[in-house]
Amino acid sequence: MIYGLAKKLTLLRQQHKLSQSEVARRLNISSSAVSAFEAEQISPSLETLVKLANLYHVSTDYLLGVDYPRDKAVLDTSGLNKQQLTVLQNLIDVMKQ
Repeated sequence: MIYGLAKKLTLLRQQHKLSQSEVARRLNISSSAVSAFEAEQISPSLETLVKLANLYHVSTDYLLGVDYPRDKAVLDTSGLNKQQLTVLQNLIDVMKQ
């Protein structure tokens, strides 16, 4: 079992106002699998873990409980265009003030 995963999955599902059956439908898995994840009976496969992270807009590291030191944090900006990168950098600069 992955420590804390069940609680995170339950909380994220509730925050997104989704039922277990809706999560199952979106991930193309059974409702009983979603229920078992949230009850700490089974752990999702790596493929399903990635799908869950994408559904809830979180990282797999977050779901797995991986914690990075703040000074070592990495931000994936690979899908952003130049304008978006500029906006993001400006936001970071403002937050540092």
